[in-house]
Amino acid sequence: MRFFYGEKNILRALEEAEFWKHQESEHTNVIQEIVPDLEEEYVNKLEEYKEIFDSTHARIVQYMELGVNCHNILSSEIYQDIINIINLAVRQSQVFVGFLGTLLRDSTAVKNNPAAVVVINHIRRESEYFIGIVTAFLTASCNVPNNPTMDMNRINERDMKNYRY
Repeated sequence: MRFFYGEKNILRALEEAEFWKHQESEHTNVIQEIVPDLEEEYVNKLEEYKEIFDSTHARIVQYMELGVNCHNILSSEIYQDIINIINLAVRQSQVFVGFLGTLLRDSTAVKNNPAAVVVINHIRRESEYFIGIVTAFLTASCNVPNNPTMDMNRINERDMKNYRY
């Protein structure tokens, strides 16, 4: 992601989030395809992640459409909502990366499938890229979440499903 969009950087970050939520959703399917004997608990978790990513993706698309309809002139409230959804997307990715680490460490089916190990590590690196690039944007723009009802730093895998749009 480039940082030369000026005041439109927020919309560029939103585009990145849209792309990566779609990617992560597809990655849940890829993992299930490449590891057909994956343990049921991990299959269930991947299906849950897919729902979460799809839901967040849909909400991001709504904000993108709103930006277009408003000719990219955003109220401070909408701007903050966009910051919040981007932070949510990043936090979801952080939790997903942790889950991928768990898969690599604890799943016998994955450990017995060298191709799956390579693919899952690749998926993890892609999600880490998204986290890094959008975090850099948020830090560079001083867009730190300031919403006491949605503190993104306190979300963990257990309650991730409570933070979807």
